[in-house]
Amino acid sequence: MKNAKKILCLLLAISMVFSFVACSKDKENVPSSSDNTNVKDKTNEDSKEDVKTVYPFKFTDDSGKELILEKVPEKIASGAPSITETVYAIGAQDKLVGVTEYCNYPEEAKQKEIIGGYTGPNVEKIIELGVDLYITDTIADDVKKTLNDAGVMVAVITAKNYNDIFAKIALIGEVLDKKQDSENLLESMKNRQEAALNAISGLKGKKVFHEVWHDPLMTSGPGTFIDEMIKMCGGENIAGDAESPYPEFSVEKLIERNPEVYLTADDGFKTVDDIKARTGYDQIDAIKNDRIYFLDADVISRPGPRIVEALELIAEAMHPEVFEGK
Repeated sequence: MKNAKKILCLLLAISMVFSFVACSKDKENVPSSSDNTNVKDKTNEDSKEDVKTVYPFKFTDDSGKELILEKVPEKIASGAPSITETVYAIGAQDKLVGVTEYCNYPEEAKQKEIIGGYTGPNVEKIIELGVDLYITDTIADDVKKTLNDAGVMVAVITAKNYNDIFAKIALIGEVLDKKQDSENLLESMKNRQEAALNAISGLKGKKVFHEVWHDPLMTSGPGTFIDEMIKMCGGENIAGDAESPYPEFSVEKLIERNPEVYLTADDGFKTVDDIKARTGYDQIDAIKNDRIYFLDADVISRPGPRIVEALELIAEAMHPEVFEGK
């Protein structure tokens, strides 16, 4: 059982790295629907419920491909947990017929057909389910071609940074004719973000370290969602000057930079005592002052609707006194 957990943790760490690579791969191909004249304008607050996507709907995905939806998709499949969470959050789950084996939130998503996993999508299953739109964050060209040849449209939608997550939720809302629902969701997310950041505004920032993996020690470096959120909360990511997004980080450097807050995943494999017992860790302020925080690995790594919850968790870890009793 312990080895199985270790493998799952390692897969999570690897998936974070590949997720970042996927996010960065097509950085110049920014999807846009701003020039799309097929979406009705919101004329006033009273007509909010009438905001609909008008088809044919044209947009450019993150692979740089221009796509045209002739009508609202009837059957969709998701190739990433963040996309599955978005589909549920905007109320489009009735269209969702397939998800990956890692799509575990919300709980109802586990009841959907499995159409892929770490090795990629199950093309035969997707075709068998009659999927007309497959939304994913990354896909091999040959797999995309096979699906396209079978009549399945593939949309690559990948958030490249924290703010881009909001844009991608809006895009998915337009694609699935859930524009108003996505706008309502985004408004709620922005309100929560504003409340969290206002609560810690003006407070002294903290030096923070985020452990992605422990052997070898790996962390979240520049350009990652974690790095962005630490900075948004007024903190300093002590690995913010690393040369890669998820670098190995020596214990010697960790001790030298001496973080005040130590973040890691609540993966069920390690405990606070395990971390405290590591060689040299007794010299680190975060360890000496019991500032070790275990965060939900899915929440802090998925570029979807729960990213604001991740921001709240980081803000609370940096300034727990502000959030006591809340």
